[in-house]
Amino acid sequence: MSAPFPAPWWRRIWPAMLFALAAALAGTALAEAEPARRWPARELGGAFWVDHAAAATVDQAHRAFAAGAGRPADPDQVMPLGPGTAVWYRLDLPRVAEPTRAVLRIAFSGTDSVELFRPAGAGQWRVQRSGDSLPVADWPVRHIDPSFAFDIRPGEEATYLRVRNAQPIRVQWTLQNVTSFVESVKAWHFVLGAYAGFIAMVVLVSLFNAVSWRDPIHLYYAVHVATVAVSIMALTGLAGDYLWPDQPWWNDKAPVVIPGLSIAWVGLFLRELVAERGRPILSWLLYGHVVTAVLMVVAFLVVGRENVYRAPSIFALPGLLVLLGVMVWYSRRQPKVGLWILAGMTFLMAGALAPLVHNLGLIEPSFVSEFGPQLGGAAEVPLLLIGLFFRSRERHASRERLQAMAHTDPLTGLANHRVLHRRLESALHLARKDPLAGAVLRVHVANLADIRAEFGREAGEAALVRAGECVAKEAREGDLVAREQGDDIVLVLGGYPTQGQAAIAGRNIIARGLKFSGRLPPGVTLKLRVAGFAPPLPETGDPKGLLQTLARLLLDIENDPHGRALRFVGSPDSSPWRSSPWPKHEELPPQPPPTVDELLSVEHWRPKRTSSLQ
Repeated sequence: MSAPFPAPWWRRIWPAMLFALAAALAGTALAEAEPARRWPARELGGAFWVDHAAAATVDQAHRAFAAGAGRPADPDQVMPLGPGTAVWYRLDLPRVAEPTRAVLRIAFSGTDSVELFRPAGAGQWRVQRSGDSLPVADWPVRHIDPSFAFDIRPGEEATYLRVRNAQPIRVQWTLQNVTSFVESVKAWHFVLGAYAGFIAMVVLVSLFNAVSWRDPIHLYYAVHVATVAVSIMALTGLAGDYLWPDQPWWNDKAPVVIPGLSIAWVGLFLRELVAERGRPILSWLLYGHVVTAVLMVVAFLVVGRENVYRAPSIFALPGLLVLLGVMVWYSRRQPKVGLWILAGMTFLMAGALAPLVHNLGLIEPSFVSEFGPQLGGAAEVPLLLIGLFFRSRERHASRERLQAMAHTDPLTGLANHRVLHRRLESALHLARKDPLAGAVLRVHVANLADIRAEFGREAGEAALVRAGECVAKEAREGDLVAREQGDDIVLVLGGYPTQGQAAIAGRNIIARGLKFSGRLPPGVTLKLRVAGFAPPLPETGDPKGLLQTLARLLLDIENDPHGRALRFVGSPDSSPWRSSPWPKHEELPPQPPPTVDELLSVEHWRPKRTSSLQ
């Protein structure tokens, strides 16, 4: 069957042409609707006039601009604002063919007072007021920056803006369609929610680390993260919108007070970090930094912004250099920890300096100067968290080593005399309730003195380590292997071992000692002697007496005419266990002493699991 004849090309292309036409018509419709639907942010042109008495009305400002007193406005120019001074702006709004809803935003959240004058006809003016002199809750548009919503009408007269502030600032504004403004606010709120959740998680993690690591530096860090987050919110106007919308005085002071206290806390945080290095000069230097930062904040609150507005910016640079110098010093001595913290602090301080330098007119406005604190804070938090994790891990490991040294014999790595006595006390206490629980073996290296005399002290220490290995391989979970004062090794068996099982454990230990080991000089083996308490253990007595009884039994083994290397105190059928705390020495039933070959062929009666103290 042949293939169908293909359709003519014009029949195949006309659906694509119809689709392209429909897309073009839709694009045209959207383009026509764009001015009313979505108006992107744009900078406005205009002129400004300085009112040095801060007493002119809007009509006087209108006449001044009409007389040619205004000069072209430059958004990068620092305006000569201060006490008793106001700056008037005549805004050049875009021409529209139909009424358009717009939002005017002043891009500096710390402006003291912003007033927008719109013509109302018949020589009247509508006025909207915003800025830190009013509660954020009373602003025309509750936002992070002073903002105004109004309708732009065709052919309307000029719009005026009056700005007052306690210090010189750059006055920058943008105009947006209300739809575009709302969408940008939604995006900003999404970022804010993510950042707030991240900060809350870091604070909770820091509190958990402070408890789990037992390191107070994480508490300092949690407070540091919280103060940095609130500082960023205060600088960007978010705190005024969300935390204190009804407190205009504090909304005006917070962008200086909270960052100042945050910088002071950084000094305490670093002092806690480097204090362990034993350098009192650094501690006093950081304390001086803290006191200076606090005094700067107090002066700002008492004297006022208009008199000390440059002081925080001037202090910030040397203060931050002091902190960076301390971090560089610490990083050279603790690079694994210090370099992470130095990197984080560098990001934070660079971001904090960006708007300060911008406000002083030293750099041009940019994305970094506007969002420097947010970027620095976001980069600093994880870097410091990583550095503190390494620090706490090292400190925790050091504490564990110190604790292990307090409970471990430094030569053999076994439990020490103190741990042994506590375990024997528990075993004897248990024996009063359950006579069949537990057994104790004391192992002595009979040829240790000969090894030391012939091969030296290091060979003798190696022999003790080898003896500890021979005993530890017979231990399982619940058992304890410890070095008694002197050169004997003690194995405390848990559970319910029988006398026969304890005897096989002793024989296994002796057999391992007879095997050659790389730890010992060539041709040297260990002659181990084992004395034991098999269940039942004595119901009365103390660990010291039990160990002394085993020591006396080891002396008897040395003098044994049969050359036997293993003996136990008492037997399960003897009555002295009930009548005397320390029964007389009674041997196991007579049996010929094992040969070396027999000892080497003894099978282990326990699983080959080593003690945790091995």
